[in-house]
Amino acid sequence: MAEITVNKTMFGINETMVINFTGVADQVVIFPGDDMQNYDFRKESNTGLVVNKNLFTYAYLVPGVYKVVCVASVYNDLAVDLKHDTCSFIVNVVDDQTEIEQISCPQIIYDEVFAQKLENDNWLMVLPRRIRYNNANPAISLEQRLRFYIQSDSTKVFVNGNEFSSTVRYDLSSTTDILVRSHFGTERPYKLFTINIPEFNTFRLLGATGTLVRNEFNYSTFFMDVTLPTGTDITNITPEFETFLPTEKVYIGNIEQISGTTSVDFSQTVTYRLISMLNNNPEMQTESFVTVRISFQ
Repeated sequence: MAEITVNKTMFGINETMVINFTGVADQVVIFPGDDMQNYDFRKESNTGLVVNKNLFTYAYLVPGVYKVVCVASVYNDLAVDLKHDTCSFIVNVVDDQTEIEQISCPQIIYDEVFAQKLENDNWLMVLPRRIRYNNANPAISLEQRLRFYIQSDSTKVFVNGNEFSSTVRYDLSSTTDILVRSHFGTERPYKLFTINIPEFNTFRLLGATGTLVRNEFNYSTFFMDVTLPTGTDITNITPEFETFLPTEKVYIGNIEQISGTTSVDFSQTVTYRLISMLNNNPEMQTESFVTVRISFQ
């Protein structure tokens, strides 16, 4: 009665084991063999899992060697004349997990900011310079705690050669080297790059200084408020501005804007696009948008 096929007998943690029941039975139960589901301890409150439609899938969370037992039962009406049969096989589960699913800075004031996954096991963390919080604009440090999302609690992470600690604030101002070592012993290196969201350091129209207004929920969108005298012609103004870094470029659409040189018609809505690039590496870049709002007095 108890006959099964299994897709394989060597698995990684969280990898799906597929068992097809090919025998004949009124009820089929699988004991995967891990904690509280061990057939040898069935008299000590260990239980099996009922198979539905002759198909059973399972994933192990802890590495080890497990005996999988199939119990097939047949019985007459009212569950009398009960008979059962068993078969079993051994599976090996290894923890070879070195994949980082997400990296975050979990304590940006009240927010958790996630890095972007790039090619070649590179990650890019994009941080605001400041953040709108409780009617203030506190600065955001480049020394931040990190959080790694990995599907195994047995995997170890090393940051710049030292074992990772969730309580340590890491200096993200330069490239961060990350090494992930699985329980099985496999190692995988990553690099974490960090860049600030670009923004104007100063912005002036006809000598009037603009005020940068931050979005509380979207760190890459801003307003620039400028007050000009009533009657000012705003159809042809040459703005003067500074960014924080020379690698930060300013555009309207795809046209680069040069401080003190490029004239702009502010009679219509103007939104600047700022791009920041890390060490002239086009892969390591981020952008922001600043919409100019002009009022008169």
